[in-house]
Amino acid sequence: MQQEVPGQDAAGGAAPATRRSLSGGQVVVAQLVREGITHAFTVPGESFLGVLEGLAGPHREGTLRLVATRHEGGAAFMAEAFGQLTQRPAVCLGTRAVGAANLAIGIHTARQDSTPMLVLVGQVKRAWRGREAFQEVDQVGTFGRLAKWAVEVDDPLELAPTIHHAVAIARGGRPGPVLVSIPEDVLEERLDDPSFLEAADPGRPVPPREAVAAVLSRLLAARRPVVLAGGGVLRSGAAAELVAFAEAAELPVVAAWRRPDVFPNQHRLYLGMSGLGAAASVRLRLAEADAILAIGTRLSEIATFGYAIPARGTQLLRVDVDPGAHETWHDPAVAVRADARAFLELAIGELGDPEAPGDPARGERAARNALDREAYLAASALPVVPLGEGVHPAAVVAAMVEQLPDDAILTTDAGNFAGWAARYYRFSRPGTFLGPTSGAMGYGLPGAIAAALVHPGRRVVAMAGDGGFAMTMAELETAVREGLRLVALVFDNRMYGTIRMHQEDGAPDRVVGTDLGPIDFAAVATALGARGLRVDDDDEIPEALAEALDSEHPAVVHLRCDPRWLSVDRELGS
Repeated sequence: MQQEVPGQDAAGGAAPATRRSLSGGQVVVAQLVREGITHAFTVPGESFLGVLEGLAGPHREGTLRLVATRHEGGAAFMAEAFGQLTQRPAVCLGTRAVGAANLAIGIHTARQDSTPMLVLVGQVKRAWRGREAFQEVDQVGTFGRLAKWAVEVDDPLELAPTIHHAVAIARGGRPGPVLVSIPEDVLEERLDDPSFLEAADPGRPVPPREAVAAVLSRLLAARRPVVLAGGGVLRSGAAAELVAFAEAAELPVVAAWRRPDVFPNQHRLYLGMSGLGAAASVRLRLAEADAILAIGTRLSEIATFGYAIPARGTQLLRVDVDPGAHETWHDPAVAVRADARAFLELAIGELGDPEAPGDPARGERAARNALDREAYLAASALPVVPLGEGVHPAAVVAAMVEQLPDDAILTTDAGNFAGWAARYYRFSRPGTFLGPTSGAMGYGLPGAIAAALVHPGRRVVAMAGDGGFAMTMAELETAVREGLRLVALVFDNRMYGTIRMHQEDGAPDRVVGTDLGPIDFAAVATALGARGLRVDDDDEIPEALAEALDSEHPAVVHLRCDPRWLSVDRELGS
């Protein structure tokens, strides 16, 4: 609203002056727009009606697209995936306590994936706190533990500065989720002529040249060096620099778990992805290394095969924006605090012309790299699919390799089905894969929705098991309502396959809680306004996938899998 306040005219007499009055919710939205945030995902709640009104009212500034979802968990997954693809935070909003609890799975996912994300949650009115009011909880103390930083705003004048600071924390250093809790009366209170802050570039740490030289000297002196590249390379936009560095130094590259798009898989120096679904040659090559350059990776449990890598006696060379963020079980010989691209640019300069003399071991490394590449290709070649009833996951991946363009974006849920794509699919470009390193089920479809919003002109394919897909399948309606094109491949073996595998390993005579009943996922898709297709055997896969990819609407391909194929390395009952 506009208010007239007293002023003076040119002659010194009283004259009207215009003063701008905004609600706290409008201030929040205006500051978000100034921070360059373009998307927000939510299940609306009464505790943050002020923000919703700010998104829709006459004082709305700029463009901030609000996507209403079917569950807060889906909203948080979408915000996380959006942040991974753009390296800019998206917003997920939830109501106090119950909404925040549902957002928690996405907050944890963003933390483990080092994704910038802004979580806004409503709170009870300031005067009602401490009375166990309706849906009251200490949100900073409860959910803030999952985040990189958390705060509750008590003063409406602090709304804009707090949002500005929160975005800076989410983007700076090792990115992550930030939670801002706002009492509903703070969002309702009006401010006259509020001030705002302009977005700031978080910058990137640049390493000293002597640190770069120390890493290079150890790498080039090693007999079996290897690079383990993680999400920090993708976040810094350094995929091309990594290729140039690997070629200049003749160094092989292994992608950290769920970062297969960090290096072109067809490149002669690529040796596969570590972690679940990895070809046997990957772990063997990492174990044989006498020096590992771990760049942009937190060396997670899965990426290091249960902290078995680096092996005893291996020199660990760490380059990361925060190399000391985790106490490591393996003290690095050199630890460099640096943005991946900044480090690689300096390293390429230090290496100079790869054809120039000065690296007598280069030819020997090249010969060993060629042998290692042959071993990886042999271990990751698509197998001959055995005959049998139902769909074999390898046949699905074969159809994907054949039909998907190299800029297609693949998202994956948690589950054993993902192992086939991890081993046999080939990624050519960065930014073409999304998968939670937290192992969160339900991620695949919401991740694909975010990918379709970011890149509406590209093919987007979600992979999920029947267990994980059922957790967020209502978001199909979100995709339909938003007019998005995407394909969801549902690998249905009527069980929680990963847990069943562990039960079969430990106590096959005491299997419990892992069998699931049948769901007609194609019919569910149709009921939600999407295209539904059902596949019962391998011969039907290519045509069904092509039809789904050609659809102008979201499409679900229900793959009725043979339950024998428990994982990429295990057959049920073997």
